[in-house]
Amino acid sequence: MRRAATVGWIGPDGRVADKARVVQEFRNRCPDELLPWIDASVVLASDKALFPPILGTGGNDGRLDFSTNFHEQLLVVLDSSPRGRARSADLARDLLAGTETEKLAAAPVGQFDPARAGGQGSSPFGAAASLVNPWEYVLLIEGALLFASGAARRHQHDVGRAAMPFTVTYSPDGSVSGSDGEESRGEVWVPVWGGSCTFSEIRQLFGEARASWRGRQARKAVDFYAATRAFGVARGVGEFVRYGLQQRNGLAFVAVPLDRVQVREDPDVRLLAGVEDWVARIPHGAGSQAISTTLRRYEAAQMAYARDGGPLLLRDMLAALTSLELAVGRSGRAREQIRVRRAPAAAEFLRVMLGAECRELRIAVGLASCSTLLGRTSAARSMRQILLPVDPWDPGDRAHREDSWRDAAIVPGFGSRPLVSVLADVLAWRGRTAADETADERGAASFRGVPTFRRGLPVPALDLHALARGHIDHAQLDLWLRACLTLDWRGVRLPSWKSPDPVLPVPTLALLHPLAAGLADAEDSGAPRLALGADWAVRLAAEQIAGVHLDAVRRLSQAGWDGVPPPPEAGSSAGPAISGTALAAALVPRCLGGISLLRQFAVEIKSDRPHEPGDSFPRPAESASTKPFPTPASTEEQS
Repeated sequence: MRRAATVGWIGPDGRVADKARVVQEFRNRCPDELLPWIDASVVLASDKALFPPILGTGGNDGRLDFSTNFHEQLLVVLDSSPRGRARSADLARDLLAGTETEKLAAAPVGQFDPARAGGQGSSPFGAAASLVNPWEYVLLIEGALLFASGAARRHQHDVGRAAMPFTVTYSPDGSVSGSDGEESRGEVWVPVWGGSCTFSEIRQLFGEARASWRGRQARKAVDFYAATRAFGVARGVGEFVRYGLQQRNGLAFVAVPLDRVQVREDPDVRLLAGVEDWVARIPHGAGSQAISTTLRRYEAAQMAYARDGGPLLLRDMLAALTSLELAVGRSGRAREQIRVRRAPAAAEFLRVMLGAECRELRIAVGLASCSTLLGRTSAARSMRQILLPVDPWDPGDRAHREDSWRDAAIVPGFGSRPLVSVLADVLAWRGRTAADETADERGAASFRGVPTFRRGLPVPALDLHALARGHIDHAQLDLWLRACLTLDWRGVRLPSWKSPDPVLPVPTLALLHPLAAGLADAEDSGAPRLALGADWAVRLAAEQIAGVHLDAVRRLSQAGWDGVPPPPEAGSSAGPAISGTALAAALVPRCLGGISLLRQFAVEIKSDRPHEPGDSFPRPAESASTKPFPTPASTEEQS
């Protein structure tokens, strides 16, 4: 056949044939002995020819032809002269023993050994010559034939990169050697096995080239990491050496070692399956630069979790996923192309995250699990559907049982404003909308005032007092909350929280928490339960702490309760250590042990100076009022 300039090849029929057709024709006609080299050099997809990176671009790297160089080195090691046989034996001995007694051959080695490839900057004196042990090069090319894509022809539905044994798309994550935007031909994960193996066993291993994740061949580096953690690789392989075929030293490509990955079981890596499908639908560059940047951060966090696992890396991955959802939700173009993600059940994720249990995690779980009840004119909303631009699906529409995007979140500012300010706005929104809720399935009584969320996992009271006092890491709380907002908290049981760290309680918050949960009157007469005032959240955010404290005391006193903290002096303040905005934020989640804490401190104080809202109460004396506070409207506080 005659070659046409840069268009293709002209066959016997006079028609231009593309490269894939020419390779297919040659493969059909060549001797069987040539098939391993063709299959290792080229993968024939349905409409084009693809080149496994281990052999460059079809058996060559630019002007360097691997097959030609292979034959040249083969003539060296098979030299039949006495001196040639002696040199060949010495070279083989050096290769096996790791010594260098025999002079290496001045021949190109290409991408396989960057340290000996020579070129500009390879020597203190400028450019050094390329050196190679001929036996090493011959065996290297022979071993590369094991990467022939034989499995691809048994599974024609899975062609392309996945058809190349132990080869995936390049990713800059998971290694200090990677760089985003670097030119690469892909990655080769070379298996390492312990013990002795026969050649037929090794050939069988490469013939199967099993590296599966979720029932399909690994296509990306993160898939390969997950496969090594979920036993998606052949038994007997102890580890993989991850190489990237990168463009370095000008236009030359070299094999860069990126990582050494031990094969070990980590069942928690399967949590990736619950979140990665939605991300896979987002193309790079979709919508805006913000989406591309956030997507790259998620991919880096996903790779880190697949590689090393653990609660903190799981948190980082889920937090990056929420940031990605926020970026998509802000882009009108992206909202049209990408559907709202369906949140997976939180139970298994929480089990892993509890390995790093801390005050910030407990608060985040309490916040993320909050949800409203079904309203007379509105559907029930989770905290995820309040802070993110997401609307819940309509229970009456059985044809479309999935959430939808909205132009802005119900409570805007999450991720761009201080978290306590956003949570204070959530409480204010709650004060405007809670009256619309119907009674829950337990037939809860009506309320005189506005309760906090009536569904959600309660948070230990001292953790919420720490939030009010600012004794938490707000950056960590933001990360944990972002992570928890990716999950569906329906049906999750309250975990056995660790004992919270001691903190000086805030009396105003101790007084408000039982009201936030809902209190029956002193005689339990069936009257509406006492709750927060509808405007208290706004007044707290305006730093009117003393006025809210006084109103709460009056509300309890008028209902017949004794032993409540005395009202503060007019005009007094909580001091610089207490913020009304932080108090409002601490009232959003349900409180565990709030009544017990109030009972401990709410005693009749006979003192010349009434307590201010920021003060701490003394421990109750034996003669303190023994009249108990009632239980809240929900029994979940005692769970």
